[in-house]
Amino acid sequence: MIFLVLVAIVAIIVITLNMIDNSNLEKIENHFKDKNCKNIVYSKGSYKGICNDQVMEIDNGFEVNLKDDKKVIKLKDIKKIDDRALTIIINDDYEIEFKDKKNKELFYKNLKEKLNQ
Repeated sequence: MIFLVLVAIVAIIVITLNMIDNSNLEKIENHFKDKNCKNIVYSKGSYKGICNDQVMEIDNGFEVNLKDDKKVIKLKDIKKIDDRALTIIINDDYEIEFKDKKNKELFYKNLKEKLNQ
């Protein structure tokens, strides 16, 4: 009987955390859509996207605050981008890290194309 109660408590916790996580994901996706962002990639705990006039990175966490948890760089302010291993470095001071090379290369290619428009 005690075992069933413990299993039920764990199940309730897992379901609640899953609902919160899905809510965060929906908030982030809607924010990217509102900003008309393309090429959205999730890697290393954050979502990265190339928008009309900016590059945006939003950290995913237990609680998402879209004002404080995002990093934005205006495309017009980008003077230099470097492609290193699994990292894209913008203006020597901002790093966008990726988990796999394929996502990094696609993001880098799309960013270069956007800058050359």
